Amino acid sequence: MQKSPELTFIWGAVLLFLLFFYLGTTVNRRKKLVGTLLGGLMALFCFWAVDGWNVFMGKPINIKLGMDLAGGSSFTVQLKPGVADDGTAKSVSQDSIQQAIGILERRLNPEGGKDLLMAPQGEDRIMIQMPGVQPTEVESVRKTIEQVAHLEFRLVHSESEMQLAQSKATGSPVIGYTEMPGQEQVGPDGKTVIPGGSYLVSSRADLEGKYVKNAYAALDAVQGWIINLEFDSEGAKRFADLTRANVNRRLAVVVDNVVISAPNLNEAIEGGRAQISGDFTEKEARGLSTALENPLENPMEIIEESSVSPAFGAQTVKQGLYTGIAGLVMTTIFLLIYYRFAGLIALVGLVVNTLMVFGAMALFNFTLTMPGIAGIVLSVGMAVDANVLIYERLREEMKTGKTLVASIEAAFEKAFSAIFDANITTLMTAVILFYLATGLIKGFAITLTVGIVGTLLGALIVTRVMFQWFTDANILKTIKVTQIIPDRKFNILNYARPVIIGSFALAALSVVGFAVKGKDAVGIDFRGGSLSRFEVSGERIAASEVETVLKDAGVNGAYVQETTTATGEMITIRSEYEDSSKVSDAMAQKYGDKVSSGQTDRVGSVIGKELATKSALAFGLAIVCIFIYLIIFYELSFAVGAIIALIHDCMITLGVVMLMGQQLSVIHIGALLTVAGYSINDTIVVFDRIREIIRSRSGSIIDIMNEAISMTLSRTLLTGVTTLGPMSALYFFGGPAMKEFSMPIIVGVLVGTYSSIYVAAPIVLWFAKLTGTSLKRQVRDNTDPDIKPPAVAV
Repeated sequence: MQKSPELTFIWGAVLLFLLFFYLGTTVNRRKKLVGTLLGGLMALFCFWAVDGWNVFMGKPINIKLGMDLAGGSSFTVQLKPGVADDGTAKSVSQDSIQQAIGILERRLNPEGGKDLLMAPQGEDRIMIQMPGVQPTEVESVRKTIEQVAHLEFRLVHSESEMQLAQSKATGSPVIGYTEMPGQEQVGPDGKTVIPGGSYLVSSRADLEGKYVKNAYAALDAVQGWIINLEFDSEGAKRFADLTRANVNRRLAVVVDNVVISAPNLNEAIEGGRAQISGDFTEKEARGLSTALENPLENPMEIIEESSVSPAFGAQTVKQGLYTGIAGLVMTTIFLLIYYRFAGLIALVGLVVNTLMVFGAMALFNFTLTMPGIAGIVLSVGMAVDANVLIYERLREEMKTGKTLVASIEAAFEKAFSAIFDANITTLMTAVILFYLATGLIKGFAITLTVGIVGTLLGALIVTRVMFQWFTDANILKTIKVTQIIPDRKFNILNYARPVIIGSFALAALSVVGFAVKGKDAVGIDFRGGSLSRFEVSGERIAASEVETVLKDAGVNGAYVQETTTATGEMITIRSEYEDSSKVSDAMAQKYGDKVSSGQTDRVGSVIGKELATKSALAFGLAIVCIFIYLIIFYELSFAVGAIIALIHDCMITLGVVMLMGQQLSVIHIGALLTVAGYSINDTIVVFDRIREIIRSRSGSIIDIMNEAISMTLSRTLLTGVTTLGPMSALYFFGGPAMKEFSMPIIVGVLVGTYSSIYVAAPIVLWFAKLTGTSLKRQVRDNTDPDIKPPAVAV
């Protein structure tokens, strides 16, 4: 159900006011009351956003599910030959198809919140699958897909009206010019259509719109809705030369052979920017600006429309939901056993965090996908980790003899830096992925971003306020916590060398394994395959049943979907191209006359070049930002250790998963991003404790680092256990898709747990020794025996 914008604004304004008030006040009683009100209203707001009462009544949650989870509408479009600058036909090439996929992504998913699946099909077609498209929206989607929006700039004849009249009277054309209609306008009454007239413009474009790199709609106080254009470097130079040479002439802005506007050039326009005005409505301005951004060079025509079932099947989704809940229950029981009453308080913070994630998804109309679920898994894991950090600090403070109230305040204060640094570095990654990546990756970024905000609110405000209420009322007088790791200093770094040698050898084997397996290491999501279609006559055939048939026939990694077209029911199967004959034989043997002989087309990867390139660029930039952040707030050696450990964890995760027979697919993208987030989070917690001890005293670097690692060892193991619980439930009790999703996360968590102890910290020490860099001046000039890194190639 669509929420009222006015009511949403009021909710948001009240919550923001309460947040600033909470952060600004120092009076304990006032802070407690405002924090309680903030947490309660936030939970109520999110409950309202997801239509929580309706969920209790058995109705579906108010969140859009992606194509992979809920199905949607499918369109097959065909690219037509375009027209080159010299007027000749422009054939459809593979570059044209990739350009069209990138443009369609921006047209159909401008905010980045939808889950689109697009892949080349055959020589000149593109398969588009969109989640949740209603029948009433099909016509709008059709127009958006087929819109050409060819932009040109043409000079208007200085005597346009007179020459047009004379040309019509004599029947002879004006050499070098052509007549074009102006855009029609709606009169003040909103009904009358005012003709746009005609313009005499240059026969050929004086500047093509292909030089426009960005186009966006904006509301101007005088002109209403306008479209701002930004040219690339070549276009900026050409536009400046054109306007400079034709001052005091009119320049027509032509879209699809219609003059939108024809402003007078009062002066040369420098800087590579221009505006289009034309009495647009907001919808028209936004639609046109989207179409003008890198317009299609080859027009498209929709040749088939259908509705499709989920890529992973309803049964898989249910399995994932039930086993996910079971895993969270396991985590809950563990927290209650380990932290007892404090664990109950942590659960309240987790509930607020989860409500925030789903509330934001519903409120902003984001689409939940499998990578999005990975983002939720990571955010919940980080929320648990934040509480574990606070409680471990609380246990340490209480052992010093402080009162409970003083211990709670000290625990929150000392845990803040680790929680903030771990979450802010992950947040940087999420924001960069959202703005630079496309398609499914944005689903991960959205849920992770909201989850991090929920983590900070739940752990640092909700749980703190609850502690204040219980202690002020004398309900909570002491806290007992189970301790699994004794309070002693372990000589961790003494065992670092053999662990690193073995670990990096495994990472190297992963790289070699990928190189040896070649294309077999990646699935059809990345390298394409075949699309087989079978018309169904008679009773419906379930996708899950077909999946079983294909596996029995030796066809692995196939995606089966039920499709409804205008002519009836179909089964579509995306598989390896070499397996297409096996698919046809298996379907014929099992179903006989119930299905027609399948039509098979070669289909390209759903992870196109643009998505792969942008995702890799975004991830690389995120690593650079984390590196810079750690240099600024820690030092260079910490930054080097964290990044090497992160890359090491991802490499081993991929290698182990590949050795276990899985192929890299869309599912693994979200899982790997989860592993990367977990890795950097785990590593920074250890680094924060090392930094804290270094700041407070001098001494042996090795002793200080061993002490810091030992003090965080309990937290590291606890976080690993609480994250492995839900993932293990998904792996052992979920379906095949859930196994593919959970396996890399399980491997990544295990690797990330030991790498933060035995890989990241030793690399920091060795790099500092090798380069002579700070490590707080070798802990204030105290020297250790030389520690040499192991003789392995990293």
